[in-house]
Amino acid sequence: MLNDREKLVLNAIIDFYLRFGETIGSRTLVKKYNIGLSSATIRNVMSDLEDSKFIVKTHSSSGRIPTDLGYKYYLNELLKIEKLSREEKVKINNEYERKVNAIDVILQQTSALLSQLTNCASVVIEPVHRKENITKIELVHIDDFLVLAITVTEDRNVSTKKIQLDHPISKEKLEIMSKKLNDQIKRRVIKSYEVEDVIIKNFEGYDSLKDKVYKDIEGKLYLNNSSIIFKDKNVNEVMDVLEMFNEEKDVKHFFEKVLSTRKNNEGKVSVILGDELPIKGLEDFSFVYSTYKKNGSEGIIGVLGPKRMPYSKTMGIIEYISNEVEKVINNEKKSLDLHKKKELDNVKK
Repeated sequence: MLNDREKLVLNAIIDFYLRFGETIGSRTLVKKYNIGLSSATIRNVMSDLEDSKFIVKTHSSSGRIPTDLGYKYYLNELLKIEKLSREEKVKINNEYERKVNAIDVILQQTSALLSQLTNCASVVIEPVHRKENITKIELVHIDDFLVLAITVTEDRNVSTKKIQLDHPISKEKLEIMSKKLNDQIKRRVIKSYEVEDVIIKNFEGYDSLKDKVYKDIEGKLYLNNSSIIFKDKNVNEVMDVLEMFNEEKDVKHFFEKVLSTRKNNEGKVSVILGDELPIKGLEDFSFVYSTYKKNGSEGIIGVLGPKRMPYSKTMGIIEYISNEVEKVINNEKKSLDLHKKKELDNVKK
């Protein structure tokens, strides 16, 4: 446990490093931060923090920079999440003003907005195993080898998925298949998490779909600005990361696996430092994220960026956007339920 002096000095060292990317010595710290300590006292505190592995010298004559242990203490104990300005909130709210029922549109919009506001790679994952009832499945013939599957839920959420076929299907056959699917929906209740199996069963002879195409109809990944991860990096340093980012399912699986080992509090922003990300090449990065819920199922909203990032600001952005997304995707259902209740009341009258 750090005492008050150690907290003040550690907070100043990390704040300076995050802002300027430079080490800081005792004299500079006295000039830049009004913490009421002399240079001699600060040097002693720095020495104690160094002994405790919270900071480290880059070489014998340098100032100090934070270690991962120092970062973790700062993030858990010292950092205060920055509240967004009124102008920033208005800008974000304007993005969600349009009443869009398609959850995939909302989440793609969220991913683009996050990367724009943070200049990091945004990672948005749709809630998996959603439990809404399916009311319609439309299979659209793009060409003989490409089909667009559109699913509509009881609360009017719309999800889309491209299906790439390894041998052709005619428009006429696809229309028959669509009718067959919707006849099944009329006969029995089909939940969102059952959609992949229902569609696969109707694509007789297209066994490859089971392995490569439709397994991720739930929990789609929306990724923006991933190129920033590889900026100014030697290819050999990030080869494992490059290979992972070549496959969308691998990226999604990676983040879901990382988060499955952690206790996540809904609405609370968390940070995973690069040394805790199980892939070579991400040591100098951090994943800042929050979870959100849709009908009891959990999704992820976050950014992957350099370890030396403005955490206070970034966490404030993610916190606000996560809350807005959860409101947008859940208020749609509340509005529909209220509409149904009014209709039922009118019938009873």
